[in-house]
Amino acid sequence: MSIEIGDSCPSFELINTSGLKKKLEDYSGKLLVIYFYPKDNTPGCTRESCKFRDIYSKFNELNCEVIGVSADNNDSHKKFSSNFNLNFDLLSDTHYKISKEFGTFFISEQFGNSIKRETYLIDETGILIETWKDINDPENHPLEVLKFVQNRVKT
Repeated sequence: MSIEIGDSCPSFELINTSGLKKKLEDYSGKLLVIYFYPKDNTPGCTRESCKFRDIYSKFNELNCEVIGVSADNNDSHKKFSSNFNLNFDLLSDTHYKISKEFGTFFISEQFGNSIKRETYLIDETGILIETWKDINDPENHPLEVLKFVQNRVKT
């Protein structure tokens, strides 16, 4: 199962870094970047998350929220977020519910259950408007997402 451009974003309720339940509806009226990543504190995921951190205010200026989703538990997210001063929510999808609905869940021969590095842009009404898959450069990928959001907001 996966979500395609033009589809409604699957509803979710996941725990954020502060231990609060966050739902899709909490982001209504804003653009929403959901970036799925494999694991806290790994090199690519750290570079990607830190770049989103560094440009987060630019997303906010465009009425856009950013959230990261992985299968790591909330304790892991808290440490990861604290270690790198992340300024946005990380959500725990420990049972792979949302990852499966978006199509980012897979089983790795080496690591078992895992999540693909993919990013989704949801519009203000909950409709998927863009996807980024097969991300090879996690550090510069957030800049690509920001550029797309900037161009969308201009039009």
